[in-house]
Amino acid sequence: MAKLFLIFLLVFPLHGKAELPVLGDPTQQDLTPFREYLMGKNFYRTLKANVPFVDDLEVNDYINTLGQKLVSHSDQPDKDFHFFVIKLNSINAFAGPDAYIGFHTGLITAAKNESELAGVMAHEISHVTQRHLARAMTESSATPAAMFATILAGILVASQNPEAGAALIYGGQAALMQSQINFTRANEHEADRIGISVLRDADINPEGMSGFFETLLNKAESNNVIAQMEYLRTHPLSTTRVAESRNRIKPEDQKLPDDSLNFQFVRARILVDTSLSLNKLIDNINSSPLKDNLVSNYTLGLAYLNNNQAEKAIKTLSPLSKISNHPWIQLALADAYMKNSKISSSMKILQNLNTLYPNYLPVSIRYAKSLIDQKQSRQAITLLNRQLRTQKLPIVYNTLARAYFTNGQVSLALEATSFEYEKEGYLKLAAQQVTNALQQPELNATTIQRLESRKQELSKNILKENKY
Repeated sequence: MAKLFLIFLLVFPLHGKAELPVLGDPTQQDLTPFREYLMGKNFYRTLKANVPFVDDLEVNDYINTLGQKLVSHSDQPDKDFHFFVIKLNSINAFAGPDAYIGFHTGLITAAKNESELAGVMAHEISHVTQRHLARAMTESSATPAAMFATILAGILVASQNPEAGAALIYGGQAALMQSQINFTRANEHEADRIGISVLRDADINPEGMSGFFETLLNKAESNNVIAQMEYLRTHPLSTTRVAESRNRIKPEDQKLPDDSLNFQFVRARILVDTSLSLNKLIDNINSSPLKDNLVSNYTLGLAYLNNNQAEKAIKTLSPLSKISNHPWIQLALADAYMKNSKISSSMKILQNLNTLYPNYLPVSIRYAKSLIDQKQSRQAITLLNRQLRTQKLPIVYNTLARAYFTNGQVSLALEATSFEYEKEGYLKLAAQQVTNALQQPELNATTIQRLESRKQELSKNILKENKY
C-alpha cells in the first residue's frame, strides 16, 4: 500500500511538501526537453526507491558499456542514456521517459548470448531515438503522469506478484492507448528495423533480435500461463513481425560475433545473485556434464563465495586465473581471498589489476574500498579523484566520501556526498550537504568560496525545477 501511495504522489504531488516536481500534462502544454528530463528523473527515483536494483559493479559496467556502444551507432549518439537492471525474474525491458532504459534480470538470464540481449537493447534504444514514447504521450488524451504511474505501479506490483504486475501494466496501457494500437504496432516494426541497423553498425550479429523474439513467441504460445511474458504484453509480437525481422538479416551478418565472455559472465553473476538456493545451484553445477568449462567454473566459484565457502571459492577460481586473464576472474578471486582473511593476497591482486586496467570502474572501486579498510585512505582518495576525470558516477562519489571521512576530511566528505545526491537527482539533499560542509571548522577562504558557489548553483537548479 505504501508503494502505491508513492505512485499517487507521483501523479498528484502534495504542493509545498513533496520534493517531486509536477510531471506536467502535454495536452495543456508542450513536452519540452526539460519537462521530459524531470519526468525521467522522477520515474527513475521512484523505481529505485521501491524496486530492488542490481548493484553489482561488473553487471552494471557491462550493461552500460554495451548500451553506450549501441547508442554511439544510433541516430542520437550524443544523447544521455541511462541503463540499469532491476531484480525481477520476469522477462521484460522498458524505455521510460528521457532515455531511462531498464532490464529485468529475468530477461538477461533468458537470453542465450550477447546478440539476443543487444537485440532487445537496440530495440529499446530505437524507441527512444524515434521518440515513440514522447509522441504517444503528446498524441494521447491521457496525461503522461497517469501513463507512467500505471507503468510504475505495474513494476512495483510485479516485484511482489509477477502475474498481477503484468496484468496491471497491460490493463493500464490498454485503457490508455487502445485507440492507438496500430500506431503502437508500427512503432514496434520501426524499432525492429532501426535496431537491426544499429546492431549491424556496432558489429554485433543482428540475428539475435529475431531469435530472442521467436523464443518468446514460442513460449507465449504454450499452455503455460506463467510463460505469457510481460515483454509480450508491453511489446506486441507476431509471427509476421518475427519473419520481417529475419528477412532483414543479410548473409554477411552471419560473420559478425553473436556472443562474448563478458555476457556469459554477467549471466553467471545474475544467476548466482538471484538464486533462491545456492546449495542447490552448487549441486547442479557439480553434477552437470559441462561443469569443467570456464563459465560453469566461474559460476561455481561465485556460488561458493556468496555461500560463505571462501576456501572452496579460492580452490575453484585459482586454476581459472591461470588459463584466462579475464579481470573478473581475478576480481572474484580477490573477493574470495578477502573473505578468507587473506588480505595481502587480495590486495596484491587488486594492485596488479589497477595497474593493468587503470580507471576500470569494477577494479577502481574494489581497490579503493580495500585501501580504505586497510587504513590507506589517502591512496584511495588519489585513485578515486583520478576516476572522476572520466566517470562522475554516484558510486565513485559515495566511495570518495567514505575515504575523506576516514581520513578526517569531513567537509570534503560532505561535499562528495552532495555530488552523489545530485547525480541521483536529490538536489535538496545535495544542497543540505553543502550547508553542512560550510559549517565545518577551520575552512580556508578558497574552500568557502567553492562551497558557496556550489550552493548557489544548486539553489538555482532547485528553483528552476520547482517552476514545473
